[in-house]
Amino acid sequence: MENDQSTTSVSPLALGGAITGILVLIVSIIYLFFRSSSSSKTDETKTESYIKPEIDRKKPTTKSTTSKPIKQDTKLTTKFIHPWLCTSLRAHSNSVIGLNFSHNDKYLASVAENDSVLLWPTKEFDGKEHKHTRVNIEFDQANHVVFSPDGKAFLINLLKDNIIRVYKFEKRADGLITNAHAVLDFPKKNGSPIVAIGIACTGKFIISAEVNNKIVVFDTKGDVLDTVETHQGHLNYAAVSPCGRFFGSSGFMSDVRFFEVCFEKSNGNFKEIRKIFDLKGHNAQVLCFSLNKDSTRAATISKDNTWKLWNTDVDYIHKQDPKYIENVHSETIRVLIMDSTGKYVVSAGDRQIRVFHNIAGLKGLIDDLTEKAHTAKQLTLKERIKEQINDARSKMNNILNGAS
Repeated sequence: MENDQSTTSVSPLALGGAITGILVLIVSIIYLFFRSSSSSKTDETKTESYIKPEIDRKKPTTKSTTSKPIKQDTKLTTKFIHPWLCTSLRAHSNSVIGLNFSHNDKYLASVAENDSVLLWPTKEFDGKEHKHTRVNIEFDQANHVVFSPDGKAFLINLLKDNIIRVYKFEKRADGLITNAHAVLDFPKKNGSPIVAIGIACTGKFIISAEVNNKIVVFDTKGDVLDTVETHQGHLNYAAVSPCGRFFGSSGFMSDVRFFEVCFEKSNGNFKEIRKIFDLKGHNAQVLCFSLNKDSTRAATISKDNTWKLWNTDVDYIHKQDPKYIENVHSETIRVLIMDSTGKYVVSAGDRQIRVFHNIAGLKGLIDDLTEKAHTAKQLTLKERIKEQINDARSKMNNILNGAS
């Protein structure tokens, strides 16, 4: 019995060693656990410390995020490039709807939707900066503008009142226009909204064309000389030729119709208005048109997204029809004009105004001179025509090659 009890009893020393071993194991496990956790947190902290500065370096401020990248993208998407482009005029806050050159081609007037009238000196078109004069229209807005023949005033159409208003202005020593102020309102004679106004370089008549096919012809005092029904569905545009002899209209039909304003040779009194010729060739309604100084060339833009250059140097008395020279452009635009010399073609369809070198006009001039050279009999005349051809080709090549 004593032997059995002695074999089954546990020694205190062995029990103490076992307990000590268990405690060491538990402590080791706890140590390893916390060490692993601490190491993991340290690694995460290090990772965050390495990543966060990188993120901070890459992350721009709120202003740069909302302005710089957007502006750069906008410039990339809206930048217009064309070999004939001279410059783009930027100052309007809304889409440009009206353009007009002064009769001496020293100024360009522009109007935009819900905006002021801007007057630009054309001598700065070839430069980088483009100064202008802003004329605010009180309690109304203008949707059309034309210069007077003497270059001392301009006319606008007031959208709300649907009348013509005359502004006079002065010029500074540097040529910039200043002190523009209203001096006269024409009586209201148009029943529907006016789509265009114009004034003859002779000062003999002024037109206001309304959307309902009617064109009212005034004298410079505001008295009505006559009215014309154009029968074009509705009118989009009308303008007086730079030569001051006739005016044209375009509308729902795909042609442009021109009418001559006739005066008595003896006393200069008004005589009659008669239709003289049409421009036919577009596949949709014509939105706008313009003629050069002597009315031998015309440019038209259509809803078919093209604009054409026309030879209008025809004998319309004997029913000779004009023919177009070239299809020139295929961007959507709302306004198109030429200066009187035919040097520039200016278009607008958004807030910017595009000033083009008239390359198509130079091509047409070269073709005309080449034909004259073939028929010229005198040697001196042929040589003079060849010099003109070479000069026109040189101008065209300089423009297309980017020369100043």
